[in-house]
Amino acid sequence: MKTAVRVAAVVLLLAVLVPALAAACPLCKDAASEADKPGSASMWRGMYWSILLMVGMPFAMVGTMILMVVRARRRREAALPRPAAPLSFPDSSGARS
Repeated sequence: MKTAVRVAAVVLLLAVLVPALAAACPLCKDAASEADKPGSASMWRGMYWSILLMVGMPFAMVGTMILMVVRARRRREAALPRPAAPLSFPDSSGARS
């Protein structure tokens, strides 16, 4: 029981301290300290667009792949020969039973 409590305490301590040590974006940290300088709005605009592009890229890639698959399937279906018209058989009223 004591070992489980120690392990849980270490895991909890690491979960609290590691995010503070591993900052997600050092550029954002440095940029936030310089936000009071003139001309910083253009820097924030650039960061805004870069984030939008990073978020949108996976959707653009998946959409492109789906489009390629759909176009390939349509081309393959167009290249297949068309089936002939169904055969017409004579009326079965004169058939022997």
